[in-house]
Amino acid sequence: MRHPEEITAAEGTELRPQAAEGDRKPRKKFKWKVDYFGIVFIIPFFAVYAIFSLYPMIYSIVLSITDYEGYNRVISLIGFENFAWLATQLRFWQSLLNTVMIFAMNFVPQMLFALIFAAMFTGKTYKMRGKGAFKAIYYLPNILTATSVAIMFYTLFARPSGGLWQLLTKLGMSEEVNLYLMPWPSRVIIAFIQFWMWFGNSMITLSAGILGINPSVFEAAQLDGASQKDIFLHITLPLIKPIVVYSLVVSTLGGLQVFDIPYLFLSGGPVMEGGRNATETIAVYIYKIAFTGEMRYNVASAASVYLFVICMIVSFVLFRVTHTDERRSEERAQRRIWGKGYKGKGEVKGL
Repeated sequence: MRHPEEITAAEGTELRPQAAEGDRKPRKKFKWKVDYFGIVFIIPFFAVYAIFSLYPMIYSIVLSITDYEGYNRVISLIGFENFAWLATQLRFWQSLLNTVMIFAMNFVPQMLFALIFAAMFTGKTYKMRGKGAFKAIYYLPNILTATSVAIMFYTLFARPSGGLWQLLTKLGMSEEVNLYLMPWPSRVIIAFIQFWMWFGNSMITLSAGILGINPSVFEAAQLDGASQKDIFLHITLPLIKPIVVYSLVVSTLGGLQVFDIPYLFLSGGPVMEGGRNATETIAVYIYKIAFTGEMRYNVASAASVYLFVICMIVSFVLFRVTHTDERRSEERAQRRIWGKGYKGKGEVKGL
């Protein structure tokens, strides 16, 4: 009899009991189940998206590499010449700079005051009557049309009959001053209009986020002796960070594409040196170069592609920088409350 180590691998395989063919379980084949009833309901969405979003985007990209201007029916491909030409235009870069400046002057105070008022309207320590009425009043400008808002503010600051212009003259401003011919006052007025229109929307959004926090978190912090300032900074803000990120991304993309107020208020003016406009945003610049004057659809399409790429990059950077897990944020807030006794997953040592 041979030693077991002398048995070859092939012989060992033969000695193993072979399973009978009938004993083998057949593999279950994956079958696709198509819900035709559901497809019928999503077809309209994709159809509308393809017609009004996807097709214009692809068409703009195609036009950006052509020489299509005015009513010219003969179109030729010219590569990236339109993009190179835009890169040399001071007016294009000024429009980008105007967009960033107006957005910064609007968004920073908007989020700051929205956070403060959201905390006031949702906090139990602030006994204020008529909170619902105040919320409705603050949200009201958001439902007004941009045309009516632009006309209203243009009338208020108009010289010499505007009410705010007369108030400024009584406070010491020269009667010869025309705010609409000065670059920085014009930008500040447009930024204030944007702030006035969208402050209520941001406040309502943040208030909803705060109300979605578990009340027991605040109660535990108060029992632990935390002040209202500490609760707001170390508990409320971390837990509503996803809402703040959402507001940041939406406001940034909206701010980069702002068109209505700058165009309706001063049509991008006043004009500065070198043909640059003080309040002409990138969206207003695209509109003017496409539908007024030379009607250079190819250059306007190239500027639109630039704006699209900028929005994509900004969105990606914002999501990468501010991305957070809501569960981790809540655990960090709980750990600040319970200290080292917090074990995670809502469990506390000794309780």
